[in-house]
Amino acid sequence: MRRVVYGVLPHLKQTSRTLRTRPEFMQELVEKVTENNNNLPPPALTAKCCDYFKQLDKHGKRDFFKILATEFDVDRENAVKEAKAYVHEQNKSVEQNLLHYLEPKYGLFFDRIHQLPNGLKLLADMRSDLLDIMGQRESESYLEFTSLEQDIRLKLKKYVIGFLKLEQLTWQTSSAELLEKICSYEAVHAVKDWKDIKRRLASDRRVFAFVENTTPNEPLVFVHVALVPSISTSVQAILNEPLPPKEGKHFKCAICYSITTQQGLGGINLGNYLIKQVVDRLKTQYPQLETFATLSPLPGFRKWLMHHDESDPSIVAELGLGWKTEMATFEGQEQWKDPLMRLCARYILDEKRIETNALDPVGTRTSTYEMERVRIKFIGKEIHLTRECMNPLAL
Repeated sequence: MRRVVYGVLPHLKQTSRTLRTRPEFMQELVEKVTENNNNLPPPALTAKCCDYFKQLDKHGKRDFFKILATEFDVDRENAVKEAKAYVHEQNKSVEQNLLHYLEPKYGLFFDRIHQLPNGLKLLADMRSDLLDIMGQRESESYLEFTSLEQDIRLKLKKYVIGFLKLEQLTWQTSSAELLEKICSYEAVHAVKDWKDIKRRLASDRRVFAFVENTTPNEPLVFVHVALVPSISTSVQAILNEPLPPKEGKHFKCAICYSITTQQGLGGINLGNYLIKQVVDRLKTQYPQLETFATLSPLPGFRKWLMHHDESDPSIVAELGLGWKTEMATFEGQEQWKDPLMRLCARYILDEKRIETNALDPVGTRTSTYEMERVRIKFIGKEIHLTRECMNPLAL
C-alpha cells in the first residue's frame, strides 16, 4: 500500500497547467483509487484525487470526465463472455462475474469518494461541474456524459437520505459560517445584508436546512418559511413585513417562500423531502397551524414563452400579433394578466420534458402533492405560484 500512496501522490504537487496536459496521469490516478483487491485504497489517496480534480480548469475537468466515461465504463468484452457462459451454466459464480462486468468501474470511483468524511458534498460538487460541462441537451458533451451523470445522480439519491440532518437555523446558535453560506447560496430571493438575514430568522420566520453530520456548516438544501395569520400571495409582502410585536398563537399558516438546493443535488427531489420534514417539525411546534403553502416564482416561464416563434398560433391567440415586441417593454400591465395566466397554467401543467416530467420544477412539485388549491398570482413583472394544502398529511 505504501507503493500506491508514495508512487502517486508526489505527482499531485505539479501545477494544474502541467496536470491538464497529462490525461494518462488522470487515468493512472483513478486506477489507483479504484483498485479492486483485498485492500481498500487509503482515504488519503481518494482525498488527494478530489483535491487534484478541484484544481483543474474546465478543460481539464472535461478531460477527467472523458477518461471516466471511456476508460472506466462497462467492460463490455468480458460482460459478453460472461453472458455467453451464463447461457450455458446458470450458477452463482458466473452470475456474480456477469454482474461485476456490467457495473461501470467509475461507479466504484464515486463510491470511494462518498466514503470520505465530506464525500456527499464532494460528489455533489463533481456532479455540478459535470452539469456545467454538459450544457444543453443537444450538445455533444451532453450525449457523451449522460450515462456518467445518471450514475452520479442515482448514487446521490441512494446516499443522501440516510446522511442528512435537519437543522433549524437561529441568529443566536447557528455559526457565522453557516449563516454566511445561506446568504451566499440563496438562489431565489437574494439576501441583502446581515439585517436581512436576521429578519428571516426572527420569531415569525424560520430557516431550515439539511446538512451532513460530518459537515454541519455546509447547507445542502434549505428553505425559508414565514409564519403568518393568513395565506399570502405576495413574496414582497413577506420579505418587507416589519417585525411582529411578539411571537403568538395567531400563526395559522406556514408559507415556504424560498427553497435553494445546491446545483449538484438538483433533480433528486431533496426539496420535497425537506418540506415534508419541516411540516412535521412545525406541526409539533405550532399545533394551531391549519394551512401549509409554498410561494414559488416561475423563472423559466419567460424563457419558455420567448422561445416560441412570434407567429405561433397558440400564443398569438392569447397575446395577439407582435407580442414579442410588446413583451420587450412589458411592465406588468393589467391587460396582460388573463392571457399570461392561461399560458402560465399551460406551462406548468402541460409542457413536458423528454422524460415526461413537468418542464418547470415547480410544476413537478405541484403534481407531486395532493393540493387543495393552486393559485397563479400576477405581481408586477413577475408571476408567482401559490400552492396550499389544508391537510399537512397530504405533504
